[in-house]
Amino acid sequence: MVFRALLLLLVCAILPAAPKAIWVWESETQRLLDDGSYEARVVKLLRTHGFTRLFLFAEDYRGRNPTLKHQAAYHALIGRLHAAGFQVEALLGSYPMKVWEYALPERDETSRAVMQHILDYNVAAEAHERFDGVHLDIEPHALDSWSDTTRMSLSRMFLARSKEWVTMAHQAGKGFLIGAAIPFWYDSFAVEWEGVKKPLNAHLQDLYDYVAVMDYRNRAEGPDGIIAHAREEIAYGSAHGKSVLLGLETGDAEPAKVTFRLRGAEAMAQEMATTERAFAHKQAFSGFAIHHLRTWMELVERSPLPPPSTIARP
Repeated sequence: MVFRALLLLLVCAILPAAPKAIWVWESETQRLLDDGSYEARVVKLLRTHGFTRLFLFAEDYRGRNPTLKHQAAYHALIGRLHAAGFQVEALLGSYPMKVWEYALPERDETSRAVMQHILDYNVAAEAHERFDGVHLDIEPHALDSWSDTTRMSLSRMFLARSKEWVTMAHQAGKGFLIGAAIPFWYDSFAVEWEGVKKPLNAHLQDLYDYVAVMDYRNRAEGPDGIIAHAREEIAYGSAHGKSVLLGLETGDAEPAKVTFRLRGAEAMAQEMATTERAFAHKQAFSGFAIHHLRTWMELVERSPLPPPSTIARP
């Protein structure tokens, strides 16, 4: 018991101080809308662990779209989350809606509509009930047609779609953010687009206000670690004034190296702290994004950490 207490105190001392965001997907968002006790539990846990930013699901799920059909409840929820100190961005990226197809020309109308719904929602809401931005988890590499021979043309389609979304979002006014989740390996191949050839991640970083790199590894160091896989994006963002979040996985995933599901909350805290020390003085480094609320809660409630008190940046 004494050893456990000392271990937890040691881990607390190395907990990362960088800002943290979290993905909140379909069922968890609906539960936040419907269950006040669940909302209180989530808010308390996230605040205890230093989260300041939520990517809150904002599309149709099982016939229920909170930005279209349940605006009053969504207004109230976002108002409470703002009052609790969170920045809230609309999360677009529903797996059941096959959002990876939004890059394709045949999905033009739908892809524009999902962005317009968020902008219309904000116009109808009071200032404290509005989204602070949009976070897109749209992954064209999930298309059945994605291959070594098609990835260039599909990447260009996705870049064109991204440019359209960014233009729409920036019309909402100064301070309204738009960001995208991208895999770390988008830096491994170059795409010629609008007369410029550069890695896909660089094109996307040019367009979006920030990216969340899906840096899904459970070790910070080494050639296949979190730090190594994020270096290109952090360097490019620092050189071009763009923010970069580092995404970490807590859910069931294969191979085991991509998730902290088995390693636990203490190991994740240590690897995050090591990563933060590596990037603390890089301008682009803006903290971590955790995927995702339900599995992260299972992780920390299974192997709880003491609440961080005053933690100085390394």
